[in-house]
Amino acid sequence: MELEEFNIIVSGVGGQGILFATNVLAKAALKMGLDLTQSEVHGLSQRYGSIHTELRIGKKVWSPLILEGTLDLLIAIEPLEALRMAPYISERTTVIMNTHIIPPVGAYLERFDVPDLDEILSLMSELNPKKVITLKASELAEKAGDVIATNSVMLGAADGSGALPFPDGLLREALEEASPPRYRDLNLRAFDLGREAVRV
Repeated sequence: MELEEFNIIVSGVGGQGILFATNVLAKAALKMGLDLTQSEVHGLSQRYGSIHTELRIGKKVWSPLILEGTLDLLIAIEPLEALRMAPYISERTTVIMNTHIIPPVGAYLERFDVPDLDEILSLMSELNPKKVITLKASELAEKAGDVIATNSVMLGAADGSGALPFPDGLLREALEEASPPRYRDLNLRAFDLGREAVRV
């Protein structure tokens, strides 16, 4: 596939499986024979700290870092963390966002208000992204069997959205291969629910 460049950020908080989701995306890209670079930026990623990964795929990729305004796909497993990615978002960006808000620890310590979902979506629309897709991914993960699979729901949503440059079935195959045996069926159920929720 002659893909010059496709830039993805996966954002959320520690404990949501950001790195696993990114590794699944990378595995799918490798299956297509694409070049890729990957980097991660995180704070207290052990539990609830801000974290995001940057994945660049294409025919030949030189730098691991995504330039501001050149993001193609944002997979936000936590909506407040989507707003942290504002400098990267432009009219070329598809945003896929979980609706479940996890207030940062600082909100409790400093007693400041946390935006609700409507406020977050309003702020997001001001960034003029190509498209914003929201889904109750945490609830779908619980339906699949465990909220731990929210990241797999989000991968399914990304696949179903048509935003990824992968052929049908490839990302699910990568997820199946990357999943530990005890979580494989759960992850695949979660993926399918996420894909069905947004399928175009």
